Amino acid sequence: MAKYKIKNNFNFRVKRSDKKRPVVVVDAAHLGGAYKGTFVSASTLDGAGCILPLAYGVVDTENDCSWTWFFENFKNAFGERENMCIVSDRNESIIKSVSIVYPNVPHCACIWHLWKNVCSSFKRSKKTLSDIFYSMAKAYRKEDFDKLMAKVVKVDHRVKDYLEEAGYEKWSRVHSTINRGRMMTSNIAECINGCLVDARKLTIIDFLEEARLLFGSWNYKNREIASYTKDTLGRRFEEILIVNASKSSKMKVFINFIDFLFYVVPSSEYIFTVHEAGKRYIVCLERKTCTCGRFQHDEIPCAHAIAVLKHKNVTNLHPYCSDYYKPYALEKTYEVVMVPMPDKDDWNVPEYVLDEIVRPPRYRRLAGRPRKRRKKNADEKITVNNNYCGQCGQEGHNRRTCTFFPKEN
Repeated sequence: MAKYKIKNNFNFRVKRSDKKRPVVVVDAAHLGGAYKGTFVSASTLDGAGCILPLAYGVVDTENDCSWTWFFENFKNAFGERENMCIVSDRNESIIKSVSIVYPNVPHCACIWHLWKNVCSSFKRSKKTLSDIFYSMAKAYRKEDFDKLMAKVVKVDHRVKDYLEEAGYEKWSRVHSTINRGRMMTSNIAECINGCLVDARKLTIIDFLEEARLLFGSWNYKNREIASYTKDTLGRRFEEILIVNASKSSKMKVFINFIDFLFYVVPSSEYIFTVHEAGKRYIVCLERKTCTCGRFQHDEIPCAHAIAVLKHKNVTNLHPYCSDYYKPYALEKTYEVVMVPMPDKDDWNVPEYVLDEIVRPPRYRRLAGRPRKRRKKNADEKITVNNNYCGQCGQEGHNRRTCTFFPKEN
């Protein structure tokens, strides 16, 4: 009976494209209309670092049956791809549904939600371990990860046990079995939920139309930007390449030698040693790897690789970047147009759909006035608008009370 209800209350849309990284972020948000419900979505990032919605729908509530049905329909449209993973919070229904529908696809945890779980379980250690945890999750080398984990043990060994039980491969970049790129959190899904806050108060048909209009406008804007991108990478990744190039100007490059039994033998023309701040990094241009880990994980030349390429008088860095960031892949992503919905009077609805009676989910209204915003946790930062002086630029006072510049008589 639960499946029947979900099937009839679910409105599914998916956008097909083969030129997207198979890192899928899923999340859910409650509807605020008269009959409630839950909005579920799947999204990813395109080659320019912009949000690309893949599928969305409405179910009655977050449970095993709802998520299983969502992933079954998503799999029919999107399929199962190589190096694919699904990122979400640690919702048990999502984890269970992924294991059923995608048994060969790993489930990865959002590091922000995981950290919130750590904060709720180990409140005394959260202030000390916040920066250490995020650095540990984003570390590119196991040596750096182990050093940071040793600091965690000194503060509270229970945190290490908790993170180890959660599975390093689910939240750590360096232990992950697939390349998550820069999608370490479910922030892109949270952004979609944030953009639809007001629309979630509408009736179901109006809400789905607002969602389609929003995603259609994003699709059109990103397609237009992709048409202008011809000689550079996607916007976000071109910026990363520029930052790495500026860092490489401070490094020195030496031809690599291998010491073996007191003999010095030059290696191939693709292997170089780069010294930075007393540390030595080995770059292999043929395999597109660096011992810092960034070259192979980000699939963009790191600062050490760019220093080597400059040494070889190579000016075009794009051949050493992933095809995923290149203009033709970005254009391929948006070649499928989101077709507008016709007027309701022109809908061609099959008879078997008209014969089905769809009832709203059971709903019991709570006492009191409905809340407009969610309850924030005590550890969430509250943003305060601070005043800045128009004369000295300092924070905490204004031009009238400024003491740095005396008033003119």
